[in-house]
Amino acid sequence: MESVLSRLIGFSFVALPAAAVIWFLVSLVGYLQARPHREDQPERIRAWRRSLIASAITAGVLVALCGGIVALLAAAVAHM
Repeated sequence: MESVLSRLIGFSFVALPAAAVIWFLVSLVGYLQARPHREDQPERIRAWRRSLIASAITAGVLVALCGGIVALLAAAVAHM
């Protein structure tokens, strides 16, 4: 049971930030591709912009959180 839980936590520690970064990249590409066609569908641009903002915030928070945990663990190991 303990190894399953530790593997699940380790997987989520890597997979969630990776998924957030992939979502950010997909949103960025979608927004940049929708911009040249501004006259066609302004609601499409708004949807991509909202997705880009949400994905940037999510990716930033998750990557900063995981980076902070790694930095704290490295500092703790250095002080042992």
